[in-house]
Amino acid sequence: MYKWEKRILIVVYLLSLTVIICINSSLIVDWLNKSLFVDFSLLENLDVRTSFYSGASLVVLIFFAMYAIFGTFIVSLLVTNLIFAAIVISNQIKVKERNEFITFKELQAISSPKELLSFVDIPVGQALLVLLTILSVLVLFHYVSKKIAKKMNFNIGLKTRVGILLIALVPLIVIFVHPDTYNARILKYEKTNSHNFNPVARARQDGFIPSFVHTIKPDYMQKPANYNRQNIERISSDYLKKAKSINSGRSNNLSDSQTILYLSETLMDPKRIPDLLKNETPIPYITDMQKVHSGGTVYSQYIGGGTANIEWSVLTSFSLELFNEPMATTPYSDFYVGAKNHHSILNYIKNDKVAIHPYTASLYRRKSVYREMGFDDFLYLDNGIQHTGKLGTFQRVADEEFHKDILRVLGEEETGFIHALSMQNHSPFNGELPDMQYSPDINFDIYPEKDGQGLVNYLKGTRASDEAIRQLIEELSASDKDINLMLYGDHFPSLFRGKEEQFPGSLLHETPWLLYMNNGRSEGGINLEGISPMFLTTVILKEGDYFVSPFHSLMDQLLESGVKRIGKDFIVTDAGRIADLMMDPETRQLVEDYRMVVYDALFGSNWLPDDFFNSFE
Repeated sequence: MYKWEKRILIVVYLLSLTVIICINSSLIVDWLNKSLFVDFSLLENLDVRTSFYSGASLVVLIFFAMYAIFGTFIVSLLVTNLIFAAIVISNQIKVKERNEFITFKELQAISSPKELLSFVDIPVGQALLVLLTILSVLVLFHYVSKKIAKKMNFNIGLKTRVGILLIALVPLIVIFVHPDTYNARILKYEKTNSHNFNPVARARQDGFIPSFVHTIKPDYMQKPANYNRQNIERISSDYLKKAKSINSGRSNNLSDSQTILYLSETLMDPKRIPDLLKNETPIPYITDMQKVHSGGTVYSQYIGGGTANIEWSVLTSFSLELFNEPMATTPYSDFYVGAKNHHSILNYIKNDKVAIHPYTASLYRRKSVYREMGFDDFLYLDNGIQHTGKLGTFQRVADEEFHKDILRVLGEEETGFIHALSMQNHSPFNGELPDMQYSPDINFDIYPEKDGQGLVNYLKGTRASDEAIRQLIEELSASDKDINLMLYGDHFPSLFRGKEEQFPGSLLHETPWLLYMNNGRSEGGINLEGISPMFLTTVILKEGDYFVSPFHSLMDQLLESGVKRIGKDFIVTDAGRIADLMMDPETRQLVEDYRMVVYDALFGSNWLPDDFFNSFE
């Protein structure tokens, strides 16, 4: 073959590869966008922005990086496609289960494949077999491709591969250093400062890749207009005086009691959904106790997910609704470990503080977060959890078993605080309880019969949780020590995903909470409906007549003013949602002060002294 013929062949070959890469990258973008929709079905008459079809350039760069690493076209193409296929499938599952798309920070969850697989109905052994098969095929393709390339004298030298790698990595690094610039100039992504309560709905207009790139370096919270050192010093002084005033009328220190914050996984009361159940609630004990003691409902913006976010709000008393992208922000994994301020309810506790979670510690950086918060110990599977029995064919540790570990730790003399996170009723909902006497009678005119078995399984598990809580409270009631139990649900199960239009408003977003204080201390307590999880610590302090910190004197005033939730530019009261401009001056000042406190702690200069968050007599 003549040199000119070989050159023409190389040119034709390279042009062909370029066409294949471009077509393949466009197809990947198309499937990534489809993964934002249930069953990969694009909505009819879909109104999309210019950025929706953008992002192929990012895929091409990733392909060239693979090409530089493997040195063969076919293997590089396969690896690139496998990477994006995994993202497409994972994203579609997350959209279907949680109405959320995968963000950049969540990619670190890849380091916990076993835990990720447990959230879907795929055995670990089967997943490993598939992975090994894929790797074997790739190795075979790589070997054959190398052989053919060598025979045709088409091998790419090391220097060329390094050059290709640099060509790919330099723009990739620029993209991840300046994602907003790439988004705006190349992908034509239109950034907005509006409050985004439904990130998937917006991503369905903007496209997956631009929406994903936007999560690389997001602006988590808008800086309050009045945030400056002078105002922070004024806040510190004002609420110190208020705390002293409140404390002069109180007599107890939270540290002298034992306190349990108990997050019950997917706890909800189906009787609050009109006509869903024809028979009694699966949580009769909890609902009866709410009438006698303090109770009500907690507002959760999530369905089928968001556990780590709700527990963070409860521990810190910070509102999740202050974030610019409240549904796409996860403080634990996004920014909290690196924040300057880690003050929480733990500031009130002098004795040992223990977190207990009968599951893995690998997700949401809980080990690091709990360490920064000041927990003395964290018990999880394979690390301190001693009871792992399960109900029927359920996959998770039963609540009744979980309570044995709670009571064991509570019985230790130095224990002052327990942060408990149950797992029994976590998805998937294919586990059954054949011996459960309670059988929910579901109205299939309201709920689709094809999904009915999953709801039956879930509600039977909820009934088992109710009975386990009854047994736990009976144990607590027999103690001579003062013990506080704050029980709350984190969100509705994913079984209600996609039914927001059928059950509008807060019907699918309010979960039960119950404050039980033994020795008759919580009888005849308050009832609060639809409060933010940020107020649960405030309720404990108020109902227990406990001393407050300056920070919680602010929280106490907000609650007394009828504020139930605080968002970026609104509040929620019994009167409904109220925009900032419509608030009375006194309430608006409290709300603005609260926003400045949260911003200062998480993203600001941390001007507030530690004493602002510490209680005193």
